[in-house]
Amino acid sequence: MICATPQIIVPPSPTMVEVNAAANDAVLAADPTIPAHLLDGGEIVLLKIKPSMWFILFASFRTLLAAGLVAVLSAPLSQALDPLGLSQPILVRIAMVLAFARLAIATLQWVSRLYVLTNRRIMRIRGIFNVDIFECYLTRIQNTFLHLAIYERLFALGSIGFATAGTGGIEASWENLNHPLEVHERIRAAIRKSQGRNDDTGL
Repeated sequence: MICATPQIIVPPSPTMVEVNAAANDAVLAADPTIPAHLLDGGEIVLLKIKPSMWFILFASFRTLLAAGLVAVLSAPLSQALDPLGLSQPILVRIAMVLAFARLAIATLQWVSRLYVLTNRRIMRIRGIFNVDIFECYLTRIQNTFLHLAIYERLFALGSIGFATAGTGGIEASWENLNHPLEVHERIRAAIRKSQGRNDDTGL
């Protein structure tokens, strides 16, 4: 976990970053598509990004592991659960249904998750049925944390956490990002510009 100091790296023009699902890479698009009611007057979207699609696998990993163990051990489990009428084929089907159901939920979580950086705020939008929106003005961001977990490093991914003034811990994070170093630099630059900092200290 790295507590970083922002540097001035301001993009030449307002752009939006989206994740190309097919190539699993970040690409630039010209026009932001954030719903207007989420933006204040004159607010400019600098970044709009989704987690890598590896997020789906990471979010489902425990369930997939459990389902795999049930399938592998279905023969001895079926003998132990024979009084309940759970045969080996039934156990394998249950494991497959659970695995596919968890992958479907994780996919919906990925679809509903969006990370937004504007010239004024950081936003995290998530939730399938109950939408959870975290937003914080850049002037209130006290620290940013770049975290590269082992499993994320294997796929060149990373996560960024945000702590605001008056709090001691991370309040929100952007998880499983493609090109985390580049995204982090863009965030740091926006924070420095918003806070009017020209040196390399603080944050």
